[in-house]
Amino acid sequence: MPKMHIAIAALIVGASGTANAFDIGHLTCQDVGQLAAQMAIARQSGVPAEAYLSALNQKLPPDATVERQVAVNIAKVVYQNEEIAAMQPKQVFAAFAQNCAQAQEQDQMSSQHEDNTSPDQEDNDTGDEDGQTRL
Repeated sequence: MPKMHIAIAALIVGASGTANAFDIGHLTCQDVGQLAAQMAIARQSGVPAEAYLSALNQKLPPDATVERQVAVNIAKVVYQNEEIAAMQPKQVFAAFAQNCAQAQEQDQMSSQHEDNTSPDQEDNDTGDEDGQTRL
């Protein structure tokens, strides 16, 4: 299961182009879990990923580009991962929602760490330009 969490996070994070970017647009982690569970149900019912995404695309506002990319990334995981295919929708919901919350928490902690780090600390500046430590 831990490998799956990493795969889920990696694909969802792929929706964004910045380093601290667990960007899911206007979706909540609950929404991410619900979307994944609905896709799992669709997959189990024989609905192709393209058909599901096309229907979803029509329901999203025109400017929901991040949400569209998140949906594509979720579909990649749900439709290609056999572990997820064997899971119940409740389990899929829990895995995606939990993974989303953990990734957002890590992203927030990373952002706070960067905000609290001064440029001197970031460079590990211990002394002179020649690398010798001054006392």
